[in-house]
Amino acid sequence: MHQPSLLGSSALLRALAIAPVAIAPAASADTIHLTDGTSIEDCQIAEETYEVVEYRASGRKQSIATDKVLRIEYDKRPAPVDRAESAAADEQPHDAIADLETYVQGLLESGKRERYSWAPAYAMYRLIELKRVVGELPAAEAAADRLIELVPRSRFVPLAYLAKADVQNDQGQGAKALSTIAQLEALIQKSNLSRRWALECELSKVLYDAQLSGKKKRDKLAEVSGRAGREYPTVRNRADVAEAETHLEAKSFGEAEKIFQRICDDPKANPGTLAAAFTGLGDCLFQRAFGMPSGSEQSKLYRESLLAFMRVVVVYKDQTRYVPKAMLLAGRIFDQSADEISKEHAQKLYRTVIRVYGGTPWAQEARGFRKN
Repeated sequence: MHQPSLLGSSALLRALAIAPVAIAPAASADTIHLTDGTSIEDCQIAEETYEVVEYRASGRKQSIATDKVLRIEYDKRPAPVDRAESAAADEQPHDAIADLETYVQGLLESGKRERYSWAPAYAMYRLIELKRVVGELPAAEAAADRLIELVPRSRFVPLAYLAKADVQNDQGQGAKALSTIAQLEALIQKSNLSRRWALECELSKVLYDAQLSGKKKRDKLAEVSGRAGREYPTVRNRADVAEAETHLEAKSFGEAEKIFQRICDDPKANPGTLAAAFTGLGDCLFQRAFGMPSGSEQSKLYRESLLAFMRVVVVYKDQTRYVPKAMLLAGRIFDQSADEISKEHAQKLYRTVIRVYGGTPWAQEARGFRKN
Protein backbone atom coordinates (compact mmCIF):
# COMPACT_ATOMS: atom_id res chain seq x y z
CA MET A 1 0.00 0.00 0.00
CA HIS A 2 1.25 3.47 -0.89
CA GLN A 3 2.60 5.38 2.10
CA PRO A 4 2.10 9.17 2.15
CA SER A 5 5.19 11.26 2.53
CA LEU A 6 6.19 12.17 6.05
CA LEU A 7 6.88 15.68 4.83
CA GLY A 8 3.23 16.43 4.17
CA SER A 9 2.05 19.68 2.64
CA SER A 10 0.50 22.39 4.77
CA ALA A 11 -2.93 21.22 3.57
CA LEU A 12 -2.26 17.77 4.94
CA LEU A 13 -1.08 19.19 8.22
CA ARG A 14 -4.24 21.27 8.47
CA ALA A 15 -6.33 18.19 7.76
CA LEU A 16 -4.72 16.29 10.62
CA ALA A 17 -4.22 19.13 13.10
CA ILE A 18 -5.42 18.53 16.62
CA ALA A 19 -7.72 21.51 16.96
CA PRO A 20 -11.39 22.29 17.62
CA VAL A 21 -13.56 21.50 14.60
CA ALA A 22 -16.54 23.29 13.15
CA ILE A 23 -18.82 20.25 13.17
CA ALA A 24 -19.25 18.83 16.63
CA PRO A 25 -19.42 15.05 16.89
CA ALA A 26 -22.60 13.37 18.02
CA ALA A 27 -22.94 13.16 21.77
CA SER A 28 -21.01 10.28 23.25
CA ALA A 29 -20.08 8.94 26.63
CA ASP A 30 -16.31 8.67 26.61
CA THR A 31 -14.34 7.59 29.68
CA ILE A 32 -10.95 8.96 30.75
CA HIS A 33 -9.02 6.56 32.98
CA LEU A 34 -6.51 8.35 35.18
CA THR A 35 -3.17 7.21 36.58
CA ASP A 36 -4.45 7.46 40.16
CA GLY A 37 -6.94 4.66 39.50
CA THR A 38 -10.01 6.90 39.14
CA SER A 39 -12.04 7.67 36.01
CA ILE A 40 -13.90 10.58 34.46
CA GLU A 41 -17.06 9.05 33.02
CA ASP A 42 -19.90 10.31 30.83
CA CYS A 43 -17.74 12.90 29.12
CA GLN A 44 -17.10 13.90 25.51
CA ILE A 45 -13.51 14.31 24.34
CA ALA A 46 -13.01 17.63 22.54
CA GLU A 47 -9.24 18.02 22.09
CA GLU A 48 -6.08 16.14 23.02
CA THR A 49 -2.55 17.55 23.13
CA TYR A 50 0.60 16.45 24.91
CA GLU A 51 -0.26 19.08 27.54
CA VAL A 52 -4.00 18.71 28.23
CA VAL A 53 -7.04 16.64 27.34
CA GLU A 54 -10.11 18.85 27.01
CA TYR A 55 -13.59 17.39 27.39
CA ARG A 56 -17.18 18.31 28.12
CA ALA A 57 -18.95 16.93 31.17
CA SER A 58 -22.08 18.10 32.97
CA GLY A 59 -22.52 20.75 30.28
CA ARG A 60 -19.15 22.38 30.99
CA LYS A 61 -15.82 22.41 29.17
CA GLN A 62 -13.12 20.98 31.43
CA SER A 63 -9.55 19.72 31.10
CA ILE A 64 -7.07 17.35 32.70
CA ALA A 65 -3.28 17.32 32.38
CA THR A 66 -2.27 14.68 29.84
CA ASP A 67 0.36 13.18 32.13
CA LYS A 68 -2.49 12.17 34.47
CA VAL A 69 -4.27 10.21 31.72
CA LEU A 70 -3.76 6.46 31.70
CA ARG A 71 -5.99 5.71 28.71
CA ILE A 72 -9.22 6.84 27.08
CA GLU A 73 -12.20 4.73 26.05
CA TYR A 74 -13.99 6.36 23.13
CA ASP A 75 -17.70 5.61 22.90
CA LYS A 76 -17.89 6.52 19.21
CA ARG A 77 -15.17 6.16 16.59
CA PRO A 78 -15.02 6.80 12.84
CA ALA A 79 -16.37 3.76 10.96
CA PRO A 80 -12.99 2.67 9.47
CA VAL A 81 -11.36 2.91 12.91
CA ASP A 82 -14.20 0.92 14.42
CA ARG A 83 -13.78 -1.78 11.75
CA ALA A 84 -10.07 -1.87 12.41
CA GLU A 85 -10.56 -2.37 16.14
CA SER A 86 -13.04 -5.18 15.46
CA ALA A 87 -10.53 -6.85 13.12
CA ALA A 88 -7.76 -6.51 15.71
CA ALA A 89 -10.03 -8.03 18.36
CA ASP A 90 -10.71 -10.95 15.99
CA GLU A 91 -6.95 -11.55 15.63
CA GLN A 92 -6.85 -10.15 12.08
CA PRO A 93 -4.11 -7.52 12.49
CA HIS A 94 -3.40 -7.23 8.76
CA ASP A 95 -7.05 -6.35 8.08
CA ALA A 96 -6.92 -3.81 10.91
CA ILE A 97 -3.79 -2.24 9.45
CA ALA A 98 -5.41 -2.02 6.01
CA ASP A 99 -8.50 -0.28 7.42
CA LEU A 100 -6.43 2.22 9.39
CA GLU A 101 -4.10 2.96 6.47
CA THR A 102 -7.11 3.56 4.22
CA TYR A 103 -8.62 5.89 6.81
CA VAL A 104 -5.42 7.90 7.36
CA GLN A 105 -4.58 8.08 3.67
CA GLY A 106 -8.14 9.20 2.88
CA LEU A 107 -7.72 12.13 5.25
CA LEU A 108 -4.32 12.95 3.78
CA GLU A 109 -5.61 12.95 0.21
CA SER A 110 -8.89 14.76 0.85
CA GLY A 111 -7.56 17.45 3.18
CA LYS A 112 -10.83 17.28 5.13
CA ARG A 113 -10.99 17.71 8.86
CA GLU A 114 -12.04 14.69 10.87
CA ARG A 115 -15.12 15.43 12.98
CA TYR A 116 -13.47 13.55 15.88
CA SER A 117 -10.33 15.65 16.29
CA TRP A 118 -8.50 12.95 18.29
CA ALA A 119 -9.10 10.17 15.74
CA PRO A 120 -6.28 10.73 13.18
CA ALA A 121 -3.54 10.63 15.80
CA TYR A 122 -5.22 7.69 17.52
CA ALA A 123 -5.33 5.79 14.21
CA MET A 124 -1.67 6.57 13.53
CA TYR A 125 -0.64 5.36 16.96
CA ARG A 126 -2.64 2.15 16.57
CA LEU A 127 -0.77 1.56 13.31
CA ILE A 128 2.51 1.68 15.23
CA GLU A 129 1.19 -0.91 17.67
CA LEU A 130 -0.32 -3.20 15.04
CA LYS A 131 2.73 -3.15 12.80
CA ARG A 132 4.69 -4.33 15.80
CA VAL A 133 2.08 -7.10 16.19
CA VAL A 134 2.88 -8.50 12.75
CA GLY A 135 6.62 -8.02 13.12
CA GLU A 136 6.91 -5.15 10.62
CA LEU A 137 9.37 -3.21 12.73
CA PRO A 138 10.74 -0.82 10.06
CA ALA A 139 7.13 -0.02 9.09
CA ALA A 140 6.29 0.62 12.75
CA GLU A 141 9.24 3.01 12.96
CA ALA A 142 8.02 4.83 9.83
CA ALA A 143 4.51 5.02 11.30
CA ALA A 144 5.94 6.68 14.42
CA ASP A 145 7.77 9.21 12.23
CA ARG A 146 4.53 9.98 10.40
CA LEU A 147 2.62 10.64 13.61
CA ILE A 148 5.38 12.87 14.99
CA GLU A 149 5.53 14.83 11.72
CA LEU A 150 1.83 15.27 11.00
CA VAL A 151 0.28 15.69 14.45
CA PRO A 152 3.20 17.18 16.38
CA ARG A 153 1.15 18.27 19.40
CA SER A 154 -0.93 15.16 19.86
CA ARG A 155 -0.94 13.44 23.25
CA PHE A 156 0.40 10.39 21.38
CA VAL A 157 3.65 12.13 20.35
CA PRO A 158 5.72 11.26 23.46
CA LEU A 159 4.36 7.70 23.24
CA ALA A 160 5.33 7.58 19.55
CA TYR A 161 8.91 8.59 20.38
CA LEU A 162 9.09 5.89 23.07
CA ALA A 163 7.59 3.28 20.74
CA LYS A 164 10.01 4.25 17.97
CA ALA A 165 12.97 3.88 20.32
CA ASP A 166 11.69 0.49 21.49
CA VAL A 167 11.35 -0.70 17.90
CA GLN A 168 14.87 0.46 17.08
CA ASN A 169 16.25 -1.26 20.16
CA ASP A 170 14.36 -4.46 19.26
CA GLN A 171 16.14 -4.37 15.90
CA GLY A 172 19.54 -4.17 17.59
CA GLN A 173 19.90 -0.47 16.84
CA GLY A 174 20.72 0.73 20.33
CA ALA A 175 22.50 3.89 19.19
CA LYS A 176 19.50 4.95 17.07
CA ALA A 177 17.17 4.21 19.99
CA LEU A 178 19.20 6.48 22.27
CA SER A 179 19.18 9.19 19.58
CA THR A 180 15.37 8.97 19.46
CA ILE A 181 15.22 9.32 23.24
CA ALA A 182 17.49 12.38 22.97
CA GLN A 183 15.01 13.90 20.49
CA LEU A 184 12.18 13.32 22.97
CA GLU A 185 14.27 14.90 25.74
CA ALA A 186 14.78 17.97 23.51
CA LEU A 187 11.00 18.21 22.98
CA ILE A 188 10.42 17.85 26.73
CA GLN A 189 12.79 20.75 27.44
CA LYS A 190 11.56 22.94 24.58
CA SER A 191 7.86 22.49 25.41
CA ASN A 192 8.27 22.21 29.18
CA LEU A 193 6.51 18.85 29.21
CA SER A 194 5.66 16.89 32.32
CA ARG A 195 8.40 15.27 34.39
CA ARG A 196 6.68 11.99 33.61
CA TRP A 197 8.27 11.98 30.17
CA ALA A 198 11.73 12.78 31.50
CA LEU A 199 11.41 9.78 33.81
CA GLU A 200 10.27 7.64 30.89
CA CYS A 201 13.42 8.69 29.04
CA GLU A 202 15.60 7.79 32.04
CA LEU A 203 13.94 4.38 32.20
CA SER A 204 14.41 3.76 28.49
CA LYS A 205 18.11 4.58 28.71
CA VAL A 206 18.53 2.02 31.49
CA LEU A 207 16.66 -0.61 29.49
CA TYR A 208 18.75 0.03 26.36
CA ASP A 209 22.10 -0.08 28.13
CA ALA A 210 23.63 -3.39 27.02
CA GLN A 211 26.37 -2.99 29.65
CA LEU A 212 23.87 -3.20 32.50
CA SER A 213 22.69 -6.51 33.90
CA GLY A 214 21.91 -8.24 37.16
CA LYS A 215 22.19 -6.20 40.35
CA LYS A 216 23.63 -3.13 38.61
CA LYS A 217 20.62 -2.97 36.32
CA ARG A 218 18.21 -3.57 39.20
CA ASP A 219 19.81 -0.75 41.19
CA LYS A 220 19.37 1.66 38.26
CA LEU A 221 15.76 0.57 37.79
CA ALA A 222 15.11 1.02 41.51
CA GLU A 223 16.45 4.58 41.28
CA VAL A 224 14.01 5.44 38.49
CA SER A 225 11.16 3.74 40.34
CA GLY A 226 11.96 5.70 43.49
CA ARG A 227 12.03 9.03 41.65
CA ALA A 228 8.71 8.25 39.98
CA GLY A 229 7.15 7.30 43.32
CA ARG A 230 3.46 7.93 43.88
CA GLU A 231 3.37 10.93 41.56
CA TYR A 232 4.02 8.90 38.40
CA PRO A 233 2.84 5.36 39.19
CA THR A 234 2.83 4.25 35.55
CA VAL A 235 6.58 4.90 35.28
CA ARG A 236 7.23 3.36 38.69
CA ASN A 237 5.38 0.18 37.79
CA ARG A 238 7.09 -0.10 34.41
CA ALA A 239 10.48 0.18 36.12
CA ASP A 240 9.43 -2.42 38.69
CA VAL A 241 8.32 -4.81 35.94
CA ALA A 242 11.74 -4.46 34.32
CA GLU A 243 13.35 -5.21 37.68
CA ALA A 244 11.18 -8.30 38.12
CA GLU A 245 12.13 -9.45 34.62
CA THR A 246 15.81 -9.37 35.60
CA HIS A 247 14.96 -11.68 38.52
CA LEU A 248 13.07 -13.93 36.12
CA GLU A 249 16.08 -14.08 33.77
CA ALA A 250 18.23 -15.07 36.77
CA LYS A 251 15.66 -17.77 37.69
CA SER A 252 14.98 -16.04 41.01
CA PHE A 253 11.31 -16.88 40.64
CA GLY A 254 10.32 -16.02 44.21
CA GLU A 255 11.68 -12.47 44.02
CA ALA A 256 10.17 -11.94 40.57
CA GLU A 257 6.79 -13.32 41.61
CA LYS A 258 6.45 -10.90 44.55
CA ILE A 259 7.00 -7.88 42.31
CA PHE A 260 4.77 -9.14 39.49
CA GLN A 261 1.97 -9.90 41.95
CA ARG A 262 2.11 -6.42 43.47
CA ILE A 263 1.80 -4.80 40.07
CA CYS A 264 -1.06 -7.11 39.06
CA ASP A 265 -2.90 -5.91 42.15
CA ASP A 266 -2.26 -2.22 41.36
CA PRO A 267 -4.74 -0.38 39.10
CA LYS A 268 -2.17 2.41 38.51
CA ALA A 269 -0.47 0.69 35.61
CA ASN A 270 -0.99 0.98 31.89
CA PRO A 271 -2.10 -2.02 29.79
CA GLY A 272 1.42 -2.80 28.58
CA THR A 273 2.77 -2.92 32.13
CA LEU A 274 -0.12 -5.08 33.33
CA ALA A 275 0.33 -7.46 30.40
CA ALA A 276 4.01 -7.76 31.33
CA ALA A 277 3.19 -8.33 35.00
CA PHE A 278 0.56 -11.02 34.37
CA THR A 279 2.84 -12.75 31.85
CA GLY A 280 5.71 -12.66 34.32
CA LEU A 281 3.51 -13.89 37.17
CA GLY A 282 2.22 -16.73 35.01
CA ASP A 283 5.78 -17.64 34.05
CA CYS A 284 6.90 -17.76 37.70
CA LEU A 285 3.96 -19.98 38.66
CA PHE A 286 4.52 -22.19 35.60
CA GLN A 287 8.20 -22.66 36.44
CA ARG A 288 7.37 -23.55 40.03
CA ALA A 289 4.74 -26.07 38.93
CA PHE A 290 6.94 -27.58 36.23
CA GLY A 291 9.66 -28.36 38.74
CA MET A 292 7.56 -30.25 41.28
CA PRO A 293 6.03 -33.76 41.39
CA SER A 294 2.48 -34.31 40.12
CA GLY A 295 -0.20 -33.66 42.71
CA SER A 296 -2.75 -31.17 43.98
CA GLU A 297 -0.21 -28.40 44.62
CA GLN A 298 1.19 -28.68 41.11
CA SER A 299 -2.34 -28.63 39.64
CA LYS A 300 -3.18 -25.53 41.69
CA LEU A 301 -0.10 -23.68 40.43
CA TYR A 302 -0.84 -24.67 36.83
CA ARG A 303 -4.40 -23.35 37.18
CA GLU A 304 -3.20 -20.04 38.62
CA SER A 305 -0.57 -19.76 35.90
CA LEU A 306 -3.13 -20.49 33.20
CA LEU A 307 -5.45 -17.79 34.55
CA ALA A 308 -2.63 -15.24 34.41
CA PHE A 309 -1.68 -16.17 30.85
CA MET A 310 -5.25 -16.22 29.57
CA ARG A 311 -5.90 -12.83 31.14
CA VAL A 312 -3.13 -11.47 28.92
CA VAL A 313 -4.52 -13.27 25.85
CA VAL A 314 -8.10 -12.04 26.41
CA VAL A 315 -7.82 -8.69 28.20
CA TYR A 316 -4.50 -7.36 26.90
CA LYS A 317 -4.54 -8.77 23.38
CA ASP A 318 -3.06 -5.53 21.97
CA GLN A 319 0.11 -5.94 24.02
CA THR A 320 2.00 -7.92 21.45
CA ARG A 321 5.30 -8.04 23.28
CA TYR A 322 3.67 -10.42 25.77
CA VAL A 323 0.65 -12.07 24.12
CA PRO A 324 2.57 -14.69 22.05
CA LYS A 325 4.54 -15.83 25.09
CA ALA A 326 1.35 -16.01 27.15
CA MET A 327 -0.39 -18.00 24.39
CA LEU A 328 2.49 -20.44 24.04
CA LEU A 329 2.82 -21.12 27.77
CA ALA A 330 -0.96 -21.39 28.16
CA GLY A 331 -0.81 -24.03 25.44
CA ARG A 332 1.93 -25.86 27.34
CA ILE A 333 -0.30 -25.96 30.42
CA PHE A 334 -3.28 -27.27 28.45
CA ASP A 335 -0.95 -29.93 27.08
CA GLN A 336 -0.28 -31.16 30.63
CA SER A 337 -3.88 -32.42 30.81
CA ALA A 338 -4.79 -35.90 29.63
CA ASP A 339 -8.16 -34.97 28.13
CA GLU A 340 -8.46 -34.34 24.40
CA ILE A 341 -10.41 -31.07 24.78
CA SER A 342 -7.51 -29.46 26.66
CA LYS A 343 -5.03 -30.76 24.12
CA GLU A 344 -7.12 -29.27 21.31
CA HIS A 345 -7.12 -25.93 23.17
CA ALA A 346 -3.33 -26.19 23.22
CA GLN A 347 -3.16 -26.81 19.47
CA LYS A 348 -5.45 -23.85 18.76
CA LEU A 349 -3.16 -21.59 20.79
CA TYR A 350 -0.05 -22.88 19.03
CA ARG A 351 -1.65 -22.32 15.63
CA THR A 352 -2.66 -18.77 16.59
CA VAL A 353 0.85 -17.92 17.75
CA ILE A 354 2.26 -19.21 14.46
CA ARG A 355 -0.36 -17.47 12.31
CA VAL A 356 -0.52 -14.07 14.02
CA TYR A 357 2.96 -13.74 15.55
CA GLY A 358 4.98 -15.69 12.99
CA GLY A 359 8.06 -13.50 13.27
CA THR A 360 8.55 -14.06 17.01
CA PRO A 361 10.70 -16.67 18.79
CA TRP A 362 7.50 -17.87 20.48
CA ALA A 363 6.09 -18.85 17.09
CA GLN A 364 9.25 -20.81 16.36
CA GLU A 365 8.83 -22.65 19.65
CA ALA A 366 5.12 -23.24 18.98
CA ARG A 367 6.01 -25.01 15.73
CA GLY A 368 7.80 -27.63 17.78
CA PHE A 369 4.63 -28.41 19.73
CA ARG A 370 2.12 -28.18 16.89
CA LYS A 371 0.76 -31.44 15.52
CA ASN A 372 0.11 -31.63 11.81
